[in-house]
Amino acid sequence: MAKCPLCSQRVAKRHCPAKAAKICSICCGTKREVEIDCPSDCVHLRKGRSFESARDHQHHPRPSTPQFNQQFLYRNTAAINALAHAILEERVRAHGMVDQDVKDALDAVRATMKTLSSGIHYETLPEGSVASMGLYRRIKSVLEQLMQPQGPTVDALRVSDISELLDFLLVTAESRSSGRPRSRQYLDWLASVVPEPPREEASQIIVP
Repeated sequence: MAKCPLCSQRVAKRHCPAKAAKICSICCGTKREVEIDCPSDCVHLRKGRSFESARDHQHHPRPSTPQFNQQFLYRNTAAINALAHAILEERVRAHGMVDQDVKDALDAVRATMKTLSSGIHYETLPEGSVASMGLYRRIKSVLEQLMQPQGPTVDALRVSDISELLDFLLVTAESRSSGRPRSRQYLDWLASVVPEPPREEASQIIVP
């Protein structure tokens, strides 16, 4: 049987859609989302995520985040959905976007907004990829719109509100990503809970 093209040692038995070839199960498991840019629909990637999620939940339960309760979600439904859709729309535009790009963009926006709250307007730009810069611009644009009066029944976001929203998104991104360099686990999860622009007020975002 053919040898794995990645290690040239073990027998290649597992089809890898990213490499368009068969590789060994060891390389699949250890190089997944590290050296291999796995597509989200890969069956082995999905099985690996399910296994890791169950293992991590058993040994390392997610810490509670009481500040992000149902009241927080209800109060911020419109803003959360707007930001979630901005992330997903930018993902479509920037095909190579990974979870780390999202975290870099959110970190940079949070730093920029922190200086704004102190009366200084200094823009902190993400140091990551082109994708993180594009997402930074989009998130910042959405937030600027939300800071404008939305009408008689919807209050404009305050800078303090924005800081809490960004903290929520960052906590969610950290808890839903595998942490591997090419992970898109958080982006895939976000797409699964926010498949299309909401048509009703109920939030579909799940507390991390």
